[in-house]
Amino acid sequence: MFKKVLALVLGLSMMLSIAACGKKVEVPSKSDVKKAAAEEYDMDFKVDSEEISKDQKEAEWVLISKDGSLEVTVTWNAKNPEEFEFDAEEHPEATETEPVVVTETSDTSETTTEATTATTAATTAASETSAAGSETSGSDTAATTPVDPSGKTYVNFDEMNFYVNGQKFTLGKTTLQEMIDAGVPFDPEDLQNAGNNVKSNSESDCFKIMIGDYYYARVYFMNDTEDGKAAKDCFAHEITFRYDEPQDVVTFDFPFDITMDSLKANSGEPSEDPFHYDGDGDYYSDTLKYTKESERYYNDSVYEFDFVRGEFDSIRMTYIP
Repeated sequence: MFKKVLALVLGLSMMLSIAACGKKVEVPSKSDVKKAAAEEYDMDFKVDSEEISKDQKEAEWVLISKDGSLEVTVTWNAKNPEEFEFDAEEHPEATETEPVVVTETSDTSETTTEATTATTAATTAASETSAAGSETSGSDTAATTPVDPSGKTYVNFDEMNFYVNGQKFTLGKTTLQEMIDAGVPFDPEDLQNAGNNVKSNSESDCFKIMIGDYYYARVYFMNDTEDGKAAKDCFAHEITFRYDEPQDVVTFDFPFDITMDSLKANSGEPSEDPFHYDGDGDYYSDTLKYTKESERYYNDSVYEFDFVRGEFDSIRMTYIP
């Protein structure tokens, strides 16, 4: 059963547009899509959405409800940049094997609060230990050797670190120019956009850190000021990475052989109910998401871990001030 719904994206708040420098049409971000879908549905991306380039004319994403009973394809076209079209397909049989998410009781909320408090305390302690045992420069990129993740707190909203060829960079602190000066192997075509203007309270285009010919991590930079700013002067606010094959160019404060159990043992229970998806055959995936409420914006800071067949698949880290 299909139905088409047309939804208007309301307003322009934080993370609700990607600056399309030099173009009249502003392409949507993942947040645009999810907000538009939230007007009609409560669902998550089935897989990581593809990014939209500035010259792209149309794009689509697939989202799925938490109980697996509804799948929605969201379509965007540059001719009507403020509108999204939805194709919804129901899968009632999914509810036979996929339990419906139950609203938490007050007891569960108290347990979750205690777990979150414990996680925050552990995160703060780890951050202080790390700061005391290392020397840093003003750009927070002083580390020059690969970091052994053992003993680290994997989810640390005080220090949302990632490493490129052993050099440390931190979301919310490190700018694009600092990463360029440090020799990060960005896609040369992306670097042509380093001087592009990023609108107030918006994120930049994607800058790809090249690992192989078709293997890279995506980084986005944020302008949280009231005026336009060049992308090179904005701070890194999101990195997404899919682990396709062993490499040591891009690393994090967690090992790539991480499991869901080891993640929870290290950093506590996720902030949101884990999302489980059963696909065709022996395919299944799980998403564990940790969030921290922003002090200034609607969106949250996020650590989102995806596992496929129980093995680490991808990470999305987002810092929102």
